[in-house]
Amino acid sequence: MEAPVAELVGEFVREVRVDAANSDGDVLLQALVDDFQSSSAMSKRDMRRMLEKDPAWFLQSACRVLKALAEGPGAVYLMELLWSNPVLVSGLIDPALLPLDTAIRFAKQSVEYDSMLDIKLLHMGFPSEATMVQSIDIVRAKRVLAIVNELPARRHILLPLVNLLHSPDPKVRSKAVSLYGRTSQNAEWVRKQLAEADGRVRANAVESLWGTDSVSARAVLREASRDQHHRVAANALVGLHRIGAYDVTASLQEMALAEEPMGRAAAAFAMGQVLHSDFKQVLESLLKDDSPQVRSQALRSLIRLKRQPPTGEATLPDGSAETTGDEVLKDAADAAPTEPVGDATPHEPADAVPELTPASPREVVPVSADKEDQG
Repeated sequence: MEAPVAELVGEFVREVRVDAANSDGDVLLQALVDDFQSSSAMSKRDMRRMLEKDPAWFLQSACRVLKALAEGPGAVYLMELLWSNPVLVSGLIDPALLPLDTAIRFAKQSVEYDSMLDIKLLHMGFPSEATMVQSIDIVRAKRVLAIVNELPARRHILLPLVNLLHSPDPKVRSKAVSLYGRTSQNAEWVRKQLAEADGRVRANAVESLWGTDSVSARAVLREASRDQHHRVAANALVGLHRIGAYDVTASLQEMALAEEPMGRAAAAFAMGQVLHSDFKQVLESLLKDDSPQVRSQALRSLIRLKRQPPTGEATLPDGSAETTGDEVLKDAADAAPTEPVGDATPHEPADAVPELTPASPREVVPVSADKEDQG
């Protein structure tokens, strides 16, 4: 096993949260590790049998043993066995073993040595034999999508994502749309998603075009900027800004005056992505808003704005709200029980969309939304 891979497995073992020791099983596995040098063939056979019999238990027992001692030929083989078996990948999607941010960090490091990690995760979260929604562990399935969304976009995941695009679960469907759009970079496909009734799906489809600069992408983003749903319109304006297509300052400032709290929160979110110095006063005023979602989003965006270099135009943060730690704020609409997604009242009439003016010379240079190419 290569040294970097051994370090990765060691990091996994150190971070994983395991149950209290199972005396009989742990003692047996520890004995196999201790006696490995004198009877390696038999120890390897018995370890593999234990793994095949109960993979979930074996992972925890192996981690307990390795936490106590990760040196010696027996321990090295045990680490190799974990790395070469799907059991280690399954550990990433178990919320009881690893916090999501830790699992994502480990996955980002592991994909350098396992180019098929994203496919393995998708197959575990959405097994082909699970023909009915009821047979899918939806918590782990959503966790899989959250992890894969942070990995480099590779076209071999498109086929597994096709079925998820029709999932009855709105969050699974919206995340699948985000991943599919980001990977395919097909503006016409995104345009078709604008007909979806679920605003979350439309918003994620639009976000998948961030950083894509083409005639068709610009047309789709301009169309989406007129969407009645606050998140869709805000994501479209961010997308237009990222490719340097328009100066969206006036449009976002007008959106910040929306009657609905979620419209103002969406404007604050977008301002935190554009990071224009003119937004400082607006964001400071939103800190006094009656809505906690608006205040929270304004605070996050203001902090990001103030962290920008003091001279010159602010550079754009890499990644979407989900990759920059703003997922909770971006999904403020989901957290507000009074406003179902897709049923939002427009902050202005559909025929009164803020005028988009050509970008000024100091407009930011286009930056990709996907820092891993980041769904």
